[in-house]
Amino acid sequence: MFAPLDVKPGSKKFGYVTVADNLAVTIKMPFGVVHGAEPGPTLMVTGGLYPTEYCGVEAASRLYRMLEPDKLRGRFITVPVMNMHSFQWRTRWINLSSTGVTPFDGKNVNNVFPGNPEGTLSDRIAYTIFQVLRRCDMHVDFRGGDLPESHLVHTIQLRVGKPIDDKTLEMAKVFGLPYVLPGTPEIGHTSPGTMIHEAVQAGVASIISEAGLGYRTQPLEEFIAAHVDGTLNLLKHRDMMDGEPTRPESQRFLDMEWVGVTAPEAGVFHAHADHGDTLSEGQFIGRITDLDGSTLAEIRSPVDGVVHTMYPRRLVFPGDRLYTLLRVGEPTGW
Repeated sequence: MFAPLDVKPGSKKFGYVTVADNLAVTIKMPFGVVHGAEPGPTLMVTGGLYPTEYCGVEAASRLYRMLEPDKLRGRFITVPVMNMHSFQWRTRWINLSSTGVTPFDGKNVNNVFPGNPEGTLSDRIAYTIFQVLRRCDMHVDFRGGDLPESHLVHTIQLRVGKPIDDKTLEMAKVFGLPYVLPGTPEIGHTSPGTMIHEAVQAGVASIISEAGLGYRTQPLEEFIAAHVDGTLNLLKHRDMMDGEPTRPESQRFLDMEWVGVTAPEAGVFHAHADHGDTLSEGQFIGRITDLDGSTLAEIRSPVDGVVHTMYPRRLVFPGDRLYTLLRVGEPTGW
């Protein structure tokens, strides 16, 4: 059986750890380990928590190929795909039963950390990854753009009011993306039960990197590079690799309040603004038309801000989310 934490210094190995193996289901989780010849911290990256966010999966795989023990101080661990059963089914979610306990339990893995070795499949996935994660010094979860999303490039840092906040803020800035989004335990994506929250509570400095256009199932290089280059920045910053981190031309904080823009009419949605576009209140950002091309509704920004997510739906119904916007805050100082 492959044991990621037992890979010896000066070596590099890839293997699979069994999550479940019974008559109902067999699931294994991939791990890649590059253990440097010299001592240093342990950095772990994870992809495929939401397994159709393919950009993070590719970045996590690519880093294993790129890194070599003789150029590394400390240990690098990568999990390209955490949620293998959904990856194999090529679907955002498997929800075959909402009432019974089945192998495909309908749970969101990112709500059940630190997991349970005797629980349902999602509990066991969370438990398997957390046994390694809790023994690392740093962690980055590669995310960004599920199948129905065009997503802003940024990092997310959880603030829990403890000294570890300084470490995670430093990581979020050094990663080098244009925006840093703070989070608190009261916000869904950084709340109790999420991987980042439970990692931080266990003393592991953990952040999220967001980059990718989910509807592009062949991920674009610029978004893969955002995850890869950010990780290399962290390795250099912590003296795990030679070299200096690359700094962004501009980096600002984002406000934590989500501003949703929904469709007022049913029709064909034409997006005129996309992820990363900066907006002024009242600015035209899209329209909804009939099939003859006539305008049924114009969409305008309700705030000064930036497009966090554009949802590239074509036919929309009243109330469908078209955009998520965020106000832009102060420079981070990095």
